[in-house]
Amino acid sequence: MSNILYKIRCALARFLYGRNGVDALGWAMLVLGVLLNLASTLVRIPVAVSILSYVSLALWVAIFYRMLSRKVDKRRRENAKFLTWWGPIQNNLRGARARRADKTHKYVRCACGTYCRVPRGVGKVELTCPKCGAKRIVKT
Repeated sequence: MSNILYKIRCALARFLYGRNGVDALGWAMLVLGVLLNLASTLVRIPVAVSILSYVSLALWVAIFYRMLSRKVDKRRRENAKFLTWWGPIQNNLRGARARRADKTHKYVRCACGTYCRVPRGVGKVELTCPKCGAKRIVKT
């Protein structure tokens, strides 16, 4: 029995060799596909259900096409383009989560968009932005 499983595993490995596999864009498409499937089950309007189902099906086909594609350079370019769009959003989400978790500091946003960290419970502090050099008084 284990000999058959070994042969199947080797055949699958030969088939998948040189293929793209799952990357960041593939994971994002997978999550979007699951969300569209969930939305299609929750919506009660028949036209919306059919549209969501067809869009979800097209997305699943695209996911499997990208995963099994041998055009690795094209898939890497697609993934890089996606990451240039998604990277800043992901960094902002991670930074916001870290700022909320930090209970010993207060984060003040400067006019230039930079977040400056100030210790909590000190009182009034003159804050100088490290990026633009603007000064302001901040109550911690």
